[in-house]
Amino acid sequence: MGTKDRKEREREARRGAILEAARPIFFQNGFQATTMDQIAGEAELSKGTLYLYFPSKDDLYATILLEGLERLHGMMIEACDENKDWETQLRDLGAAYYRFYLDHRPYFRILFLLQHGDLASRISESLYEKCFDEGLACLQILARVIQKGMESGEIEPRNPMELGVLSWGFLNGTFSLFEEEEHKRLIPISLDSLVRLSFDLITNGLRRRASWLA
Repeated sequence: MGTKDRKEREREARRGAILEAARPIFFQNGFQATTMDQIAGEAELSKGTLYLYFPSKDDLYATILLEGLERLHGMMIEACDENKDWETQLRDLGAAYYRFYLDHRPYFRILFLLQHGDLASRISESLYEKCFDEGLACLQILARVIQKGMESGEIEPRNPMELGVLSWGFLNGTFSLFEEEEHKRLIPISLDSLVRLSFDLITNGLRRRASWLA
């Protein structure tokens, strides 16, 4: 192995170690309460070394946020079998998103629940574009499935991306209800049952347009 290759491997290993140290701190404390000093201490590195790999706390946090988006995108791609009808595809995508919520809840929280401030304006343009593209790709998968339902004549023609955003928001709201103990006390059914009901409401709502959307 040449010196250049070895140095690159060492750099990637150091970068990975910083991310390993940063994840649990960001997941537990959120963006605002986390400091680079805390991450440096966990990684057993100087704070200056962190800045050699990540130009700011914002970029480090956004890199972890991007990991969550990439993981979700991969799960949605895997779940979406184009040989199935649109409703089955949509329910499979919903089930994949539910698995993401259950299995990778810290990523869900930093993606959708924690306050990021004006993070988008403070990170590098290339990193912002990667985050934007991954989020858009997830929504486009939903939109394509809804478009398939329109082409079959089972969904009234509308903007499929808008309906995808509404469906996405519906599930986010459902999951978020179970993030607070006080909310759970008000809900008479389990999250599993509520998610199944949400799938029914979404698919039936897409099939029969409500008058207020006309």
